[in-house]
Amino acid sequence: MRKIHNLNGVWDFEFLFKKNWNEVDFSTVSYPEKISVPGCFDAVAKYENKRGTGIYRTFVDCGNTVKLELEATGIRGEVRWDGKQIALLNQPYTPQTLIFNAGSPGKHELVVATDNFVFSGDDSVFSPFYDFYPFGGIYRNVTLTELPEQFIDRVEVLPQNTETGEVLVRVETSKEIASVDFLFDTSKAPLSCSVKDGKGELRCCVPDFKIWSTETPFLHTLKAMTGDDELTVTFGIRTIECKEGKILLNGKALKLIGWNRHESHPAFGAAVPEFLTYTDLQLIKEQGSNFIRGCHYKQSKNMLDLCDRMGLLVWEESLGWGNREAQLANENFRKFQCEQTAAMVRSSINHPCVIMWGFLNECASDTQAGHECIEQLCKTIRALDPSRPITFASNRQQADICLDLVDIISINTYPGWYDYLHDDESEGLERIVPKIKELEEFVSKPEYINKPFIVAELGAAAIIGDHSGVQWSEEYQADLLEIAVKYILESPRASGIALWQFCNAKTYNRIFAVIDRPRGYNNKGAVDEFRRPKLGWKRVADVLKGNVK
Repeated sequence: MRKIHNLNGVWDFEFLFKKNWNEVDFSTVSYPEKISVPGCFDAVAKYENKRGTGIYRTFVDCGNTVKLELEATGIRGEVRWDGKQIALLNQPYTPQTLIFNAGSPGKHELVVATDNFVFSGDDSVFSPFYDFYPFGGIYRNVTLTELPEQFIDRVEVLPQNTETGEVLVRVETSKEIASVDFLFDTSKAPLSCSVKDGKGELRCCVPDFKIWSTETPFLHTLKAMTGDDELTVTFGIRTIECKEGKILLNGKALKLIGWNRHESHPAFGAAVPEFLTYTDLQLIKEQGSNFIRGCHYKQSKNMLDLCDRMGLLVWEESLGWGNREAQLANENFRKFQCEQTAAMVRSSINHPCVIMWGFLNECASDTQAGHECIEQLCKTIRALDPSRPITFASNRQQADICLDLVDIISINTYPGWYDYLHDDESEGLERIVPKIKELEEFVSKPEYINKPFIVAELGAAAIIGDHSGVQWSEEYQADLLEIAVKYILESPRASGIALWQFCNAKTYNRIFAVIDRPRGYNNKGAVDEFRRPKLGWKRVADVLKGNVK
């Protein structure tokens, strides 16, 4: 049977200032400190805002075939086992799964090196202009599983029909396995699935099933068994589809009202602990919102598990922000995008809360290179999961030439905030509804009328405690958010809005950006970085609860 080692905890550590990971001489690393995993080394006061590489070390008592799972690490790096490199890390925020022979049973050394440098090349995985801070460290959970000789690698459950409880089960195993038995939590007897070359599929109906919805987020389990191994996964029976310009959950039209949310906190960086994630989601749920856009990278398993249980709906998005035409044309960049997006889909596919896949926020989707790159990403996703719609957040609006490729049209717009250079003298708040109506008119053209439309970003910054009533005040932000939410709730064309954003989040503190990003934060959070609510948070809650007419 498999044996699971939870490697979270205190690791040996050394920080190498101004050295990226491939400049490290591992023979000279002495590990003079200790540090917590998960964690971000540059969220620690000693290394705040410093660029370099963190070298992490721990020891594991194990042997033979093992699976090492790193849920998320910093920008680039490598993994070393007993002094030898076994993998490169070049997909930030993306789960890395390594299956290898650990050697004879006994004590083994695991070293993870990860840096927080960003580069401006066309094939860069994280560019300097991204509007959120690239933390360094091991952001999320680390586990190592000792596997039997013949093992089950993964199980996927894709719901097909909410009337019959039909699901498609897909299994991947080691090559020698010929069959796998499946047992649902409601089963009286197992079902058998044949396996060839490590892959198998089975269509079946879950007995005595219950439907997953926002009101009743019921979760089923499926245990896969073979020989000396077994693996249990959780899933929900629900359908999501786009039809006649609407998003349908279990056949009923949705109105999505919610928030873009960064996994960010001053004390934890991107390694947001589960208790804080739960607090965030409880705030969102109690406010009356039902939707979270995970911007702009894959969300943590803890976050998705909680949304599954709480009935919150999620837009899951791979890493990308404002990528230029030259990047979208670069073959290495496209390869990276397809690989990390595929890893996101495979990791999150069993979560019923995930109702759409996304990528490449505000990219150059008004170019031919953008069209080719987005088409490639759509094909990558649909090959892995044809059950969910695909979207991306565009800021090219009417100039976008890629909206034909996706199932949901999502547009970022900031009337009343970034449109301060305008010809008329109207107040900023007066431009919100006309701008949304202009977008609705655009997406009502014959070629788009059957695609659902979402406002993917809209908001204004506010400094907590500023009650002047003008831009940057809590009142101005509250008025803007109220106008937008009230309009979307009443609009027959819009399927929803993801307000920008839930909490203030750390970004670059560059000289040319200080006007828009004071304190080195994106201050558009309706709660601040410590989750203290601004006036806008309560105002949206009042709208959703019918207290504002």
